[in-house]
Amino acid sequence: MRLLPQSLLGRLTLFLTGGLIIAQLFSAAILLQDRDQALYHAIGGHVAQRIAAIVKLLDTLDEIERRQLAAALDLPPTRLSLDLPWSDESMTDERYQTTLFRTLLRRQLGSDRLFQVEITGDLPSPPQANRPPWVTPDTPAPRHYETGRPPHWRMHAMMLGLRNFVVQVRLIDGATVTFQQVLPEEVIAWPARLLLILLVLLLSVLVLAALAVRALTHPLSVLADAAAELGRDIRRPPLAETGPLEVQQAAQAFNTMQERLIRYLEDRNRILAAVSHDLKTPITRLRLRTELLDDSPLQEKFQADLDEMQRMVQTSLDFLRSGEDSEPMARVDLNALLDCLREEAEDAGQEVRIDGVVHQPLRCRLLALKRCLTNLVSNALTYGQDVEITVADRPDRLTLTVRDHGPGIPNAELERVFEPFYRLESSRNRDTGGSGLGLSIARNIAHAHGGELILRNHPTGGLEAVLELPR
Repeated sequence: MRLLPQSLLGRLTLFLTGGLIIAQLFSAAILLQDRDQALYHAIGGHVAQRIAAIVKLLDTLDEIERRQLAAALDLPPTRLSLDLPWSDESMTDERYQTTLFRTLLRRQLGSDRLFQVEITGDLPSPPQANRPPWVTPDTPAPRHYETGRPPHWRMHAMMLGLRNFVVQVRLIDGATVTFQQVLPEEVIAWPARLLLILLVLLLSVLVLAALAVRALTHPLSVLADAAAELGRDIRRPPLAETGPLEVQQAAQAFNTMQERLIRYLEDRNRILAAVSHDLKTPITRLRLRTELLDDSPLQEKFQADLDEMQRMVQTSLDFLRSGEDSEPMARVDLNALLDCLREEAEDAGQEVRIDGVVHQPLRCRLLALKRCLTNLVSNALTYGQDVEITVADRPDRLTLTVRDHGPGIPNAELERVFEPFYRLESSRNRDTGGSGLGLSIARNIAHAHGGELILRNHPTGGLEAVLELPR
């Protein structure tokens, strides 16, 4: 997925962060639900006791005494009225808080007492002159009170819709008393302290998780950097064998592999030196004996064969040595190297154009890279005459494109020409077709630098050799 981070550190951090946030949200929801249930159980029990006590007292009073008592008790947060008619509308609120409060109220009033309950998020209307302080004369039932929101209405109360307890109770003589209990805003507000604790806990766990993931993934990045560097410098310093057991084992295995590769390259170099000596010695003896021949035409034929043998031996050894790293890495000014290649071509009466510059030195093996570029330029001059070298220098990669204006190569042959001794020249004449090792040597040198070499046909004609080298 494109939205996922590319690094292991980023993905682990994302997954842990997402999981922790989801877990904290569920925890907060459960805690808030438990808190609400506990609050409404406690508040509902207190309100039910108070209503039951007032109802029992009103049952014993006459009309005048009831109104006097109602006026005395009609004070926030509990409002009381004897003027509202019994609501004929069915109150079917079956939420947990409503059911709980209805049960608590029935327990206090008794099972034979007629009452009805509604809990809403509405607030009573502001008092008006000559009217009950929390109702208008044309309002038939508590559920239809015209209400407003307080300036600091909290999101929690809006979501729950639980702020206003409205209870209607039938007295013994059939009169109706209406109670309205408004919960204080701080009771139903978000528990800021609890949420702050959850937030601090979440941030603390996230920081610790990020540090732990960083500590676990850092050895992997070190190992990846070491593997990439190994392709450029086989004799780089070994990895430190520290950290957790698995990291130590990986570092030990990497260092053992590096030691074996170094021994293999050293053995190969010794074999190449011996082969070079063993092959050049008989060729030299044959050359000396050829010079003693009296037949000049035969002598020339022997000399040509010996020259061809020597070229074959030399190019084969060069191919075998092209991937070795005996030459130390150094920072090289490639602009000077390209100018040198252009001057050498001009001395031979050929033209090489350079488009672009290298902005900063490249860490590479000078002689090996020069051999690679020389092979590419020589191949382009042989088959395309006019040669252009285009430089594209980016912060992470340097690209050198060597283009000729020759006939190009069939697309099916673009990879095969990198095979050792494979030549498109069917005559097998090395004076026209070469030995078939130039491109193979160039690609080996590119790989030894951690880069790549590809061939492609230009849309307008000619062949392009694209050499990419990492910074």
